[in-house]
Amino acid sequence: MAQNKQTILIIEDDPLLIKMYKAKLVSEGFEVLTAGDGQAGLDLALSKTPDGIILDVMMPKLSGLDMLRQLSQDPKGSKIPVIVLSNLSQSDEAQQAKTLGAKAFLVKANFTPKQVIERVKQYL
Repeated sequence: MAQNKQTILIIEDDPLLIKMYKAKLVSEGFEVLTAGDGQAGLDLALSKTPDGIILDVMMPKLSGLDMLRQLSQDPKGSKIPVIVLSNLSQSDEAQQAKTLGAKAFLVKANFTPKQVIERVKQYL
């Protein structure tokens, strides 16, 4: 039965946010992978091909947008739905994320974890 679980990759450098979103996703029946920086996230995304990705923008090693750019150039990676979750509310970042293939750009302060999970489900 475990094979039927959908896997979500959380790429976020804030351990508290990772813990909170992971707990919420697990309680909703998802498998959860986590990465603390963009490069580790990209490597995991390409090796494990999760069903969806929650991606922060401001991260060490590789920013969320750079990670998304590289992911979108990979045949497997480009098919994974990505939701960008950021503290940045500038519309140019949101526009750039959408151009790179993100399904949604959510500003952390404007969404509860429950609302973020609803969005994740919407795009899977």
